[in-house]
Formats: sequence, structure tokens, C-alpha cells
Amino acid sequence: MSTPPRGTPDENDLLLPFEQQILPPEYKHYYQTKRNNFFASVQKLPELWNCYLQLDGIWVHEIGVLKRNAPNRAFPVMLYINAHAKLRITVELAFAGCVPEARSILRDAVEFVAHAHHMLDDPMLQTVWLNKRDDEKAFKNEFWYSKEKGLFAGLDELYDVWRKLSETGSHANIDSICERFHVVEVDSQPEWRVSYTGGMDEKRWAMSILDVLLTAFKMEETLFKDYRLRLQFDESLLQMRGGFESYKEQLRRLIIERYDIRPPEQPLIVL
Repeated sequence: MSTPPRGTPDENDLLLPFEQQILPPEYKHYYQTKRNNFFASVQKLPELWNCYLQLDGIWVHEIGVLKRNAPNRAFPVMLYINAHAKLRITVELAFAGCVPEARSILRDAVEFVAHAHHMLDDPMLQTVWLNKRDDEKAFKNEFWYSKEKGLFAGLDELYDVWRKLSETGSHANIDSICERFHVVEVDSQPEWRVSYTGGMDEKRWAMSILDVLLTAFKMEETLFKDYRLRLQFDESLLQMRGGFESYKEQLRRLIIERYDIRPPEQPLIVL
């Protein structure tokens, strides 16, 4: 995955003259590897990259429409815009092979979507959110405690994703680091190695990127539903969303067939 079709690129292919001058050797190697991974994954997985570009275009279109909205529904749009900004960084990291970091930032983006969605149920919650420093107790009651039944109420799928992203990206545990650690033998002795970027096979990489894109879609779907009254009459947007839905399902089937992904076996039921 880290080698593009035309062979291994050299420093001049990956770094600008200015970057070659200012980066020390060790960091230069890291930066080259990360950028090479990004280029290689876009070339190797163009269907995933095209899927992302379509979805990003939908986000941009919706944000453009919603910038002018009723005052009591305008501020949550700012949170959705922040979620979109985090999504762009997430996808860039995922294609560069920094998957745990991508998951960590994606978790932040999901949480911003949940906050925006929660505010729309009661405009007064915007005041609670903005006054967090003055009344932290009120903020925590609404946005911190009992997230499943409070903040994420009605967003069951995003809540499940948020929990999984916490364990595989944000929190310090074995699940969040196992993909980048491996053991090599040096002078007949085992030695731990960590891959700062990359480190997983193509199948796991592709599936990880697909998971990111599917989560990004659920976030966009929440945005669309929250502002359906404003967005449902935009014919261009409806065409974009319809085209993306069709492409997304084609991509899902392609990934399943290409990597021979099978559903998990059903556990034995002991009566």
C-alpha cells in the first residue's frame, strides 16, 4: 500500500524544496512516508477517495444553504461546520495511514454533531452550551451525563460509533494501539516496533477508511434530517444525495467482494 504503481518515489517527488531544507532527517523520513501513504492509498483505492469527495461536496452544499437560517436554528449549524472541518482532517489521516488518530478526531466530530442535534430540541440549550464557564453544572447535566439517553437520544447508531471510536482511537488501551505495533527479531531477540503511519495490510486499511466514510454519512444524514424543512426542496442537493446513496451501496458491495468479507459466524446457542 505504501508503494505507488510507478515505484518508490524519492525525496523530490514528495517534498517541496522548502520542506527539504527545514526538516531534519528523521522527521523528513516520517513526513515522506506519511505523504507517500496518502498518495498511494488514493491511487490504490480510488473508489473510496471518490466516495469521500462526493460526500464532502454534499456537506459543502448543505452548509452553504444553511448559513442563512432562523436565529434559533443558526448556531447549531456552526457546530455542524466544525464537525465537517474535523471530518476533512479525519479522512486525510485515514488515507495517510494514521488510522487511530483519524478515529480519535472522528469521535470529536461525532460528538459535535450530537451537541448540535441536542440543541435543536430546545433553543434554550444553546444558552446553556455558550455559558458553560459560568454554569458548568447545567452544562454537564445536559451535555455530559447519561449520554446514551441524553445527548445521543435518538442517535443510537452514532452513539454506538462514538463508543467504539473511544476505545479504538481516543482512549489509552490495547485496542487503540494494537494495529500499529509489531514484533521483529533483532540479533535473535524480539524487539517491539511501532509504525507512526501505516502498518496495516490493504484489506484492513480499506475497511477502516470505509468505516470512516460510513460514519461521516450518518453525520451528514443527521444534519439533513435536522434541517429537512430547509433542505428538502433543494433539487441539486437531493440529486447529490441520491447519487451518493447509490454509489455508497455499490462501493460497499465492491469492498465485500474484493476482500472476500463474510458475515461473522453465528454463535452456538446452548439450550
